[in-house]
Amino acid sequence: MDKIKELIQKHREIVMYLVFGVLTTLIGWVVYFAVLWAWKGIFSLPVDDTSSGMYIAGYTAAQVIQWIAAVLFAFFTNRKWVFTEADKDVSVWLQLVKFSGGRVITFFIDYVVTLFVAMGVAALIPALTSVTLFGREWNLAEIGSKVLAAVIVIICNYIFSKIFVFKNKKE
Repeated sequence: MDKIKELIQKHREIVMYLVFGVLTTLIGWVVYFAVLWAWKGIFSLPVDDTSSGMYIAGYTAAQVIQWIAAVLFAFFTNRKWVFTEADKDVSVWLQLVKFSGGRVITFFIDYVVTLFVAMGVAALIPALTSVTLFGREWNLAEIGSKVLAAVIVIICNYIFSKIFVFKNKKE
């Protein structure tokens, strides 16, 4: 048990980043799927639709709303609990602008990976686009593509935050 505590203390920043990264991802997913499912319901889109113009519009709205919620949550948790050695004399607004700028880049990575992997899987394995689980139809291509994109985005966001946003105070 002591070795685990020691390992966590040694790598505290990465451990905390992963904890808040997972929480940020979960918040983002809840917002994303709520908006996307609402959109599909309002416009009566079939569960297996991953390429129509109406789907792309709803998908884009879900991505943007998710991004806003996730960026705000991630910024404040990262600033307070993850990058505790960062220079606190730097303006919060400057950090938020830099942080958001980096997140714009990973927004596009998320957008492209999620959309094209979902479309590709749907084309290659159409059976995954309409699976009944828990009494509801699910598009596993959408869900799987979101998981893959999240892994890529979390890694990119950590690197960007560490290098450009929450730099340690210069001695």
